[in-house]
Amino acid sequence: MTGDEDLRILLFSSMITVLNGWASGFANIDHQFIIVILVPKQQKKEYENALVQFDWKTRPNVTLCPIFLESPNEKLSNLLNPLKLFRDFREIYRTLVSHRPDAVIGIYVIHAYPLVLLKRLLGYTLFVMIAGGDVYLHQSLVWKIIRKIIYSNSQVVFTVGHRLKAEIEQESNCRVMIIPPDFLDSEYFRPYDDTSLRRKYGLSASDFVVLTLSFLNERKRVNDVISAVRQLKNKHKNVKMLVAGDGPEKSNLMQLRDKLRLKETITFTGFVDEATKRDLFNIADVYVLVSHHEGLPVSLLEAMSCECICVCSNVGDMPYVIQDSSNGFLTRPREPELLATKIEEIMGRPTKELSTIRKRARQTILEKYASKEWTNYMIDTIENETVNRRTA
Repeated sequence: MTGDEDLRILLFSSMITVLNGWASGFANIDHQFIIVILVPKQQKKEYENALVQFDWKTRPNVTLCPIFLESPNEKLSNLLNPLKLFRDFREIYRTLVSHRPDAVIGIYVIHAYPLVLLKRLLGYTLFVMIAGGDVYLHQSLVWKIIRKIIYSNSQVVFTVGHRLKAEIEQESNCRVMIIPPDFLDSEYFRPYDDTSLRRKYGLSASDFVVLTLSFLNERKRVNDVISAVRQLKNKHKNVKMLVAGDGPEKSNLMQLRDKLRLKETITFTGFVDEATKRDLFNIADVYVLVSHHEGLPVSLLEAMSCECICVCSNVGDMPYVIQDSSNGFLTRPREPELLATKIEEIMGRPTKELSTIRKRARQTILEKYASKEWTNYMIDTIENETVNRRTA
């Protein structure tokens, strides 16, 4: 193999909606791309519904290849049923053998451990992409060991932010490169004005809508947003809150809502698909993300791409994205009173000023996070590393 030959590059993940952005970036690159999606069988209908949003026919160098799992989730968590686990590994093996990739990218590190097991057998070069949730949501000793094994078997670990890079390097001595998440589809996550949207979600034109959208765990501090809304409600009767997402804290958060007598104010939507997510970003007056520990959340970039006013905590890589009062707003985590003050300040700003901030938010995404130059840079790195490894 020489550097002039096309590579067969396989992406391995479960995130169909995120991968569409990658596919758009790959359309004009002279390599063949195979996108392997891990889909638990009970989620097959959701996968099919998500897929209709995307036009794969316009990308002749991109092949989509789903693997429908017997396991209950994409982590292959089926140790108590070894037969199903064996069947899933067999399907992964067959898929890799049929496509014979030169390089494999594991997008989400928890999905990558089957790739480590098959790497030596099939001879591909392994890379992994880490966005943050795969590190922060899996902190047990077992997963830390698995991550170290994956890091040590990867030619390069790509990550989306400076904080994640430092944490990965502290955990392992692997090679880490920062690649902004240009899998963000800025053409899909865009601003639009539809007066019927608010009615669709039970909101009026006069409501001031506070949105949170995330995995509902303690780290996201959605309880602080609820407390801030309670404070705002004392002065502003038109404040409403939408909590989109699911997770282990959902029950506790709903109890807090009821305790604070906010049942008519706060709506829990549960898990939302990409189309609904885009709608919510477009009807929200502010999107709030006040985690006490964070990397670079894709939801923040999607919200900004939709010209939604964002209020986020000054942790992780979020201050690299948000310039306070310019393209969004920063606050401190674990301080609901300060958050309420910040939101009330936004409510009092002139419409023209807020419109400028919204446009700056989208411009930030278009200039820094939706540029196909980053895709090219990543693929050039993969090409060079793969060719050098083969010729060494």
